[in-house]
Amino acid sequence: MDRRLLWVTDSGNVDALYALIHKDPYILQNIDVLPFVHTPLHEASSTGKTDLAMELMVLKPTFAKKLNSDGVSPLHLAVENHQVQLALELVKINPDLVLVAGRKEFLLACPESIKDTNVNGETALHIAVMNDRYEELKVLTGWIHRLHKSDAASTEIHVLNKRDRDGNTILHLAAYKNNHKVVKELLKCISLNRDIQNKGGMTALDILRTNGSHMNIKTEKIIRHSGEYCSTTMTRYKNRMSDGTRNALLVITALIITATYQTAVQPQDKDEIYYTGNIMINVLFVWGFNTIAFCLAIALTFILLPVGKAYNWWYIFISVPLVCSYALSMFLKYIQFPILCMPLYLMMAFILGFLIYVFVLYVGWKRAKQEKVPEPKSELTFEGFTSMT
Repeated sequence: MDRRLLWVTDSGNVDALYALIHKDPYILQNIDVLPFVHTPLHEASSTGKTDLAMELMVLKPTFAKKLNSDGVSPLHLAVENHQVQLALELVKINPDLVLVAGRKEFLLACPESIKDTNVNGETALHIAVMNDRYEELKVLTGWIHRLHKSDAASTEIHVLNKRDRDGNTILHLAAYKNNHKVVKELLKCISLNRDIQNKGGMTALDILRTNGSHMNIKTEKIIRHSGEYCSTTMTRYKNRMSDGTRNALLVITALIITATYQTAVQPQDKDEIYYTGNIMINVLFVWGFNTIAFCLAIALTFILLPVGKAYNWWYIFISVPLVCSYALSMFLKYIQFPILCMPLYLMMAFILGFLIYVFVLYVGWKRAKQEKVPEPKSELTFEGFTSMT
């Protein structure tokens, strides 16, 4: 770099920069034509000259993406030298500068950076696994899990199963390191394909078994029997559905609920009360199928509701009394027949179990959805960045 520019960057004097440009208008252009060069922005970023760096970003935006001879960008230098404020300013001006993000703050600034790779085809997840950065891995996987964009599922599949230059996924790397804690964390994701082969034709389980006597038995077991459920599947299903489809299905389920409930609460015909020849078949089959249709319609309506706490709670407050009313109507209608006591009790138990199951499923889903990732340690969340999911 020109000695005059080096003096300007050392001093951080913006006026001196313009004085130099006035003498030589091509001084910055001559640097920009080089493919790999240590630009004035690199120098200003590493030394924390924020005002000068911002001015250079305006004059020569291409400097921000230039790599020096060590393959390092100005943003990387700012981060490496703990120039937090300057790094924040660079990212605010151009969020696309975030290439390999290992911190939640940069993911908030540029969510698409989670897909980016370095020259070895490694994502931020690969780097976290290779360097035993478990907390960073939890931040990254937790952020991916809580993506609720329309393309969230495809993003998760792409990132979790991304292979590096050697064909290794993050699960392969965790198996190479025989790291039980990391493998367990990764297998919580249903989108992670544990059967992918690397360029050597080996799956993660094959790699783990090459450790021989040093193989972690618990790790092998959880890979073979993996299948933990990823908590955001229902949310993504709701977000992918168009409003027209949702409205049509809600109308259908409402009609089914109305018809089945009306059938249950309508008064019993007097002739039917005293004719008990086929009463057992009537209760077991007709009312059994009616109850199943009613419960499934209630459950499907819950699934179709838009994502939102208010929607779900109001639906629970309304549907629980409705289901209880249905069960009570059935019970009072046929309790006078002793032969039907056991089938009625079984039907009541089924309805009660259904309500408990739906409630437990909902509580588990809400807890997983609202689970917090570690709080950011830098100032980025105070600088006006918000999630773009």
